[in-house]
Parts: sequence; structure tokens; C-alpha cells
Amino acid sequence: MRRLHHLRVRSLLMVAGATLLVTPVVSSSAITAEAASVTPSTTTLKKSSSYYRKHAKTLGKKYKLAFDAQTALKKNGKAVVYVNTKDKNLKQSVKVAMNYWNKQLGKKEFTQGTKKSHTLTFSVSKAKPSKRDSSDAWWTPGKKQLQIRQSYYTAEKQEIGSAMTEQLNDSFYKQYKSTIEAKAKANLVAKGVSTSDKNYSTLFDQEAGNVETSLPAYSTLVKDVKAVENSYANTGRMYAYASIIAHEMGHVMGLNHSPNTKDLMYYESGNSNVYSYKKVKAGLSKYTPVTKTDKARAKLALKIYSAVH
Repeated sequence: MRRLHHLRVRSLLMVAGATLLVTPVVSSSAITAEAASVTPSTTTLKKSSSYYRKHAKTLGKKYKLAFDAQTALKKNGKAVVYVNTKDKNLKQSVKVAMNYWNKQLGKKEFTQGTKKSHTLTFSVSKAKPSKRDSSDAWWTPGKKQLQIRQSYYTAEKQEIGSAMTEQLNDSFYKQYKSTIEAKAKANLVAKGVSTSDKNYSTLFDQEAGNVETSLPAYSTLVKDVKAVENSYANTGRMYAYASIIAHEMGHVMGLNHSPNTKDLMYYESGNSNVYSYKKVKAGLSKYTPVTKTDKARAKLALKIYSAVH
């Protein structure tokens, strides 16, 4: 079954007690009511350092910030990421994720480090999902580790590829179904086969298959499906995990989950664009999952961090 969004809960492992923080599902009316309240105003973002120090706790509660999660930030409020994986596509996902935030914040908040010089490590976990934790990625402040789950990452390519192939097939048959059926019926009539024949259904299916594969558009369909297998499914997964990793980087900066369903920091974040053959083929380089609310909350969290440290 096609899954257009990641529905696995994003988990923020808090330092205190290392307990799993899961945001509960709230009603749509509650989401609407709270959404505006978690977006810091321009005035709030222009306060003095002394103001942020004095009101840090109040601001944290109002805008859903998690200061205990900011363990990977240097004194200047920036984070240096060591990418501990050999997977080229995952390396690109991390790079794109960092760029999402850097571009929106107007500064290099995240930079790539080395094994010897970094403030946090990105890696792949082989841990199997459980009833307690079925998240596809997580940030562990105490260990300064940002991880994704290997099994979900592996399965995601197949899911995206299947969704894209289904779209291509649906589009092809929607356009050519009537043509295929009409020509198949005409060919059977020419061969003296009537609808009253016992094996008509089988003969029709066979003839329809022959007509289908003879269409010039069919060879294009085959090429497109091959392109999905060889390239686009992988590209889609790269962007899917760029959004997932960017979500965890939001936690790194001190952002708790947002009640706004459109925000990257909503607890069930996902990117439906990555399942679209047309959109991935056209390119998603200009896409960003970071919303205005995500951006404003990140700026506030970093301003408070700098003021306190």
C-alpha cells in the first residue's frame, strides 16, 4: 500500500532520565488554536540578551523549546556534524538537511566536521523497531547522536519506487485503456473469435497484451520504470531522509514538536513530494520543508542559547 507520508513518530530523547518524549495527537481545533501561539513575533526575536536570560523558561514553555536538547551546540550556538556513514545518498541527505536550515536561518548553523572535530555524530542504527519506539530517526542529547533506523531506510527505497511505478502505470492505462481494448476486440473479430467463445476472456487478455506492448508509448513506459529503479527512487529517498534528518536537527537546536501539521517540526512530519515521479524528475532542489514557524522558533531557541551561554 502506498504511504504518502512518514507516519512513524519522531522521538526526542531528553537528557533527564533519558525518557522518550512522544507528542500526543490533538484535535484539529486544538492544533489551529495553538499553531499561531508557537510562532515568535518579530518583536520577540529582537529582544536583548538580558531579556532572553530572564525569561528563558517562560519563552521555552510558550514556544515549545527544549533547552536540554541543545547539547551539541558550541558557545557560538553552532553545530558541527560528523557524518559517520559510507552511504553516499545518506551523506547527500545530511548535506541537504543542513542546507535547509542554513539557508532559512541566513547563516551556517550546521557545518560538516570530522571524526576528530565535531559536536554531534550522524550514524545509522541497526536497532529493530519496537512497541516502545518505532521512530525512523532520533536525536539523543546525552550521547550527542543523531541516528536513523537502517531497516526503515532500506525499505523506503522500495516504497518510493513502488509508488512512482504505480503512478506511471496508472497514467499509461488511463490514457490508452480504451485504445487497447478497442483494438484487441477488432483484432479478435478479424480472427473470427466471438464473445460467445468459451475462452474469449483469455484470448482477449492475450490480444490486449500484444496491443499494449506494440504501442510506441509502451516503450516509453518501460524506460520510465527503469529510470525509477535506477535513479529516481534513490533520489526520492535522498530527499525523504533530508527532511527526516532536518527534523532531528530542529531538535538539536532545541525545538520540541510543533502542533502545526504543516511544520517540519510536527511530530508526524513527512514529504509527499518524494513519492511523485514527476516532481522528483523535475527536481526538488528548490524545495524546503522548513516553514516560517520552524524558522522563527529556531532563531528564538538559538538566541536564548547564546544569551545564556
